[in-house]
Amino acid sequence: MVHAYPWDLPLVNLYGDTDLTPMYYDVPFVPTPEVVVRRMLQLARVRPGEVLYDLGSGDGRIVIMAAKEFGAYAYGIEIRKDLYEQSMAKIRDLGLDGRARIINTNFFDADISDADVVTMYLLTSVNERLRPKLEKELRPGTRVVSHDFEVSGWRPVIVEEVYEEWRSHKIYLYKIPGKEIPIASGKGASVEDPFMRQVLSLVDGNNSIEDISIKLNVTPREVRNALKKLMEAGLVEEIKVIR
Repeated sequence: MVHAYPWDLPLVNLYGDTDLTPMYYDVPFVPTPEVVVRRMLQLARVRPGEVLYDLGSGDGRIVIMAAKEFGAYAYGIEIRKDLYEQSMAKIRDLGLDGRARIINTNFFDADISDADVVTMYLLTSVNERLRPKLEKELRPGTRVVSHDFEVSGWRPVIVEEVYEEWRSHKIYLYKIPGKEIPIASGKGASVEDPFMRQVLSLVDGNNSIEDISIKLNVTPREVRNALKKLMEAGLVEEIKVIR
């Protein structure tokens, strides 16, 4: 869901109860232009097989493009039932059921810990409320792309202006700081799978998952999947997270 004109948007409790902590914004849906959507996904370097979450997915255009053009497994979080139903119908019509899905819930409550990329078009004040959740749930190296509104306290990797018809749009690309460092168990065993063998050869207590992915020209998700199998085989002891 896209948010604009914050001076016109009162705080409301969407659940109708008396507990206003945390509070949520009831805001109008304004679609992100297609050219901006594509550039957001390009800047995030979304690659086939990666997992993307769009917070406030509106009519599902980011989710659909991420799945259709970039080969991602894309999930949208949308609280409005009408937009959820509309975007799911479009996903079904396009035959993207296996790669794209909308979840009809509040994005503050959704589990997004599996994300490689998170996209959003929310108010700066909402981004500020989301920041602790993003920092807690997202793994180091996860890319976060925000349309027009910054995440206060974060330093963007890239800020790019995109011109579209009557106005310009700003895209902010962030990266969750820290490292995931796999630690070998020290046990010797033959590994038949060539890719897993390559990954294991780079597990030295210094290389992070991101370092290994760059050296092998694959996604961190592919490295993480290989490490999971190596851990099951007893060849990798743990993945140390340094934030």
